[in-house]
Amino acid sequence: MKMKWAQRLFLVLIVIASLFASIQTLISTKDLGSASDDPVADWETRFAPLKERLPFQRGVVGYISDSSIPGVSYDAANDEGEYVLAQYVMSPIIIVKGTDHEWNIGNLSREAYKVWSQSNVGKFEVIAFKGNIYLFHRVSK
Repeated sequence: MKMKWAQRLFLVLIVIASLFASIQTLISTKDLGSASDDPVADWETRFAPLKERLPFQRGVVGYISDSSIPGVSYDAANDEGEYVLAQYVMSPIIIVKGTDHEWNIGNLSREAYKVWSQSNVGKFEVIAFKGNIYLFHRVSK
């Protein structure tokens, strides 16, 4: 009789532990988004107005991000991933790091844009888009 009671208690403890682990997993992953989220589509939507504003459909444009701005903190893994996504969604336009081209993309936080704009006064015409995306058109060297 004691054996059945111990087995039932053990079974109840396993069920409770499993439920607890499942709830913890659900809570820890709720901020990751649903499985149907499509980050590439989100980036295409984000960059579409900028891409339409360029005066050409094929060519090379420069690209800067927070990592390009001295003194601004950034996440290196996110920075590289965003650069790869930008290359993908801007295709067939080729993007290269730096602002050496007539047309350049800025994927900058507010802080990074403020620092960048202070050191580039009068060099670029700036067109701002939603999501901290900027299109810089060089007006002087």
